Amino acid sequence: MRNVYKSGDALVKEMNETRIQEDSIAFWHLGQAGIVIKGSQDDGMICIDPYLTRSIEEEDPETEFKRAFPPVVEPGMLGNVDAVLVTHAHGDHLDLPTLEGIAKVASHTRFAVPAPDVPLVEDLATGDKLIAARDQESLFIKGFKITPVPAAHTEYDFDEDGNHRLLGYFIEGNGIRIYHSGDTVVTPELIEQVKAFKPHLAFLPINGGDHFRTSRGIIGNMSFREAVDFTVAVGADLMIPIHYDLFPNNRENPAYMVDYLFHQYPFQKFHMMVPGERFIYHK
Repeated sequence: MRNVYKSGDALVKEMNETRIQEDSIAFWHLGQAGIVIKGSQDDGMICIDPYLTRSIEEEDPETEFKRAFPPVVEPGMLGNVDAVLVTHAHGDHLDLPTLEGIAKVASHTRFAVPAPDVPLVEDLATGDKLIAARDQESLFIKGFKITPVPAAHTEYDFDEDGNHRLLGYFIEGNGIRIYHSGDTVVTPELIEQVKAFKPHLAFLPINGGDHFRTSRGIIGNMSFREAVDFTVAVGADLMIPIHYDLFPNNRENPAYMVDYLFHQYPFQKFHMMVPGERFIYHK
């Protein structure tokens, strides 16, 4: 199994000691869709969709979903995060062993999950530490304003109360607007919502989908082409591709994305991260 760029104590030390200037944001890539975001000292630090175990392959040794690289940190190392945001209930996004490991060491951490999935995690936190995330119901974590927005993976899905089962998040902090899509395809509604938000950063899946993966129960996402076109359509300053690196059976070659950008949108900014990498964005 391959090594990663930075991991363990060194990575956590970097997260905790990084200091951010005005109109800037720092983020770290955890692999798959996992991202840690840090604003100014008063804004705090949030984590989105951490999958930091091997629980999928441990629970089902016959699964085709096997990690291509080890977790960059252990869940218990993220005791300083102020919130964990979950986009939906698939195991590589809502990983109970990861969330349990964080909850054990972070008594102040709040957990936001789509409202239909609250019963899955209600043993982790009580009271206001467990947030039922609903479309357009903004929540505030220290200096961050976080607004859930529906996702379609590959269609919009609701519970009996009309709550979306699949979400992305609009995140505002320290003068920066971030869109993390979770797992989704492109819809006209999503284009209009994200365009109105005017994100500086967009974290978007690029692994796509096809007949053969769908026939094996693997639900599709944006393709690299759709993610790039979406970035341009909504006016994001910087695109960060996600959800293509962890599972060899459900990947897309990011070189195709770079080639498409070069030929179609040569002036669109992007950055392809490696697990454990830090990026500091200043507008």
